[in-house]
Amino acid sequence: MSSEWHPDDSLLERGDNDEVRGVRRVRDALQKHGVRFGNRVITSRDKGMDAVQRDLKRTGMPPGVEQWQIPIVVRPTGDALSFTGRMEAGAEVPEHAHAHPLLRIVIAGSLDYGDVTLKPGDWMFVPAGQSYSIKAGPDGCSTFYHHGSCRLMV
Repeated sequence: MSSEWHPDDSLLERGDNDEVRGVRRVRDALQKHGVRFGNRVITSRDKGMDAVQRDLKRTGMPPGVEQWQIPIVVRPTGDALSFTGRMEAGAEVPEHAHAHPLLRIVIAGSLDYGDVTLKPGDWMFVPAGQSYSIKAGPDGCSTFYHHGSCRLMV
């Protein structure tokens, strides 16, 4: 895999109106497809959500890697964006670092980080600025990925 790939953290940058770009992206996709949450339980199976998810698919990922932003923004201490991801068997994300911390949870398959293999239910926390690389196991990997305002409490 080429080391030319670099992560795109621009969704956590603030735009002209000081709104986080990923928040604006979610708002635009929901509005475009007429999806309103209100005060009710919402699911990925709700009417219009397939179209929203298509609009929230990320581009520029390494070969064999796909990610979709979840149209929910968590704000405990600031904006945090969440994603689902899928990696084909053996797909690699080369060594890189992010400007913000992230939390990744393995949902299915396995994910190799160095000599550690993460399986369903396992997670990894990566502090801002920390370099790392990952590789999907022999059956591929599905993950939940939380990027932004998260921190390790010690």
